[in-house]
Amino acid sequence: MHQPLTGFWQLSPLTDLTLPQADLEFPAVLSSVLPVHVSEQQIAEQEWHLMHDIEVDEAMLGLAAIDLVIEGINHYAEVRVGGVAVYDCDGSRYRYQKDIKEYLNLGKNRIEILFLDQEEDWLIDEQATVCHLDHQQAEPCNNRVGIKRAPFLRLIRSVRLHHVSTEQIWHHGGGCELKVDVYYHSLKPGLVAADIKYNGMTYTVPLDIRSDHVSAIFQIDAPQQALLSDDSRDVLSGATQLFVHLDGYHFPFDIGLSETQCVSHYPL
Repeated sequence: MHQPLTGFWQLSPLTDLTLPQADLEFPAVLSSVLPVHVSEQQIAEQEWHLMHDIEVDEAMLGLAAIDLVIEGINHYAEVRVGGVAVYDCDGSRYRYQKDIKEYLNLGKNRIEILFLDQEEDWLIDEQATVCHLDHQQAEPCNNRVGIKRAPFLRLIRSVRLHHVSTEQIWHHGGGCELKVDVYYHSLKPGLVAADIKYNGMTYTVPLDIRSDHVSAIFQIDAPQQALLSDDSRDVLSGATQLFVHLDGYHFPFDIGLSETQCVSHYPL
C-alpha cells in the first residue's frame, strides 16, 4: 500500500536567513507559501530545507521494504532520512525511489529534502533507483521550485513490482492478442499470486521466486482501435483498462489498442 506523506512540511531558507520560514503541503511550488515580494528568481537562487516527521510502528518495520518515492521534483535536491543522505535528485527524471527501511527507527522519524545549488558536491555518489524505461521526464527547470506530487512511502510486504510491459500482436485475419508481462523482485518467501485483469477476463498467476516475471495473454476478437498522440505515448480516446493486483497493490493502466503499437512499458 501507499502511505502519502501528506500534511505540512516545514520550509526554511539555507542561504538568506532573512527570508521567512513557512509550512506547505505538496503538490506545491515554494512560492505559494512565501510573501509575494519574494520572486521566483530569488527562490531559485536560494538553497532551501524541507522537513517532515512520520511515525513508524512495529508493523512497518516488519515489512520487507519501505520505498521512499518522490515524483515531479524539478530542482537539484538531496533527500535525507534520519539525518542520513539516501539519494540525490538531479532534475533529469520524473521518479526517484529507494528502500529506506534500514534508516528508520521505531517512533518518530524525520525526512528532509534539501534544494541545493546544482554545483554542490553531493554527499553520496549512488544514484536513486530509477527505471530507465520511464518515458516521463522532468520538465526543464522553469524557476518555479517545487514538487508536483506529494512524496509517499511504498510499503512492500513480500514482492516489489518493478514494471509492467504490454505487447500487441495483431493478426492479418482480424483480432489481436495483448501479452502482459509483470516484472517483480521477491523480497520475502511466501505464496503470492498476481491477478491480471483485462477485457472482462482475469488470470491468477502464482509467482515463482526463482523468476523475475509472469505473463498473461488476452485474446481480443473485435478490438476497437484507440486514438493516440503523435508520439504514440498518450491515449487521447478509446482507452481500455488493464488491472494488475499484486501483494496488496492495485495498479490500473490505460491501454490504447492500435496497429501502430507494439511494446509499451509502464514503470512503477
